[in-house]
Amino acid sequence: TGDFWEECEKLEDESIDVIITDPPYPREFLNCYGALAEQAERLLRPGGSLLAMCGQSYLPDILNLMFPHLSYQWILSYLTPGGQSPQIWQRKINTFWKPVLWFVKGEYTGKWHGDVIKSDVNDNDKRYHHWGQSESGVFRLVENFSKPGDLILDPFLGGGTMALAAVALGRRFIGIDLDEQNIEITKGRIAEYANERQAS
Repeated sequence: TGDFWEECEKLEDESIDVIITDPPYPREFLNCYGALAEQAERLLRPGGSLLAMCGQSYLPDILNLMFPHLSYQWILSYLTPGGQSPQIWQRKINTFWKPVLWFVKGEYTGKWHGDVIKSDVNDNDKRYHHWGQSESGVFRLVENFSKPGDLILDPFLGGGTMALAAVALGRRFIGIDLDEQNIEITKGRIAEYANERQAS
């Protein structure tokens, strides 16, 4: 529990395989993306990936904040199909996807990927956090962009969906959040998953 910058400072250089995260989207949080990329430059192993979800409204600003620190790889489309489409009133847009910005430390030498990650229909899950993502989409993101045993960092943990996906898919995980309640929710979800697995 703590500020993401301060907690990241406690982690060793080049100790993280992949950073997969969903920072807040409003304009007042844009600086998080530049700070995230700066920490990723230090924390990722050479060739390691940063995958950061974002909204479309401030995409040019976000990219400009991240470019100085890492190599741009691609923008993935995270599809959110169904009738629960967010309405961006000031732009007159109903959006059915969000960008996942893919940056790399140095040169990417991993496997090939498709550039679309799809959530199940109407699966935008807000039970654990008001900005929560679907388990189906996050599981696919983690499965595609990491491998068993990798150490994943999510410095904007929220309701813990990234943590649950990492643990369920055999990855190691570090999560950071300012809100202690989010940490406790995440621990509860992981414990529930472990109990269900043990019972089956």
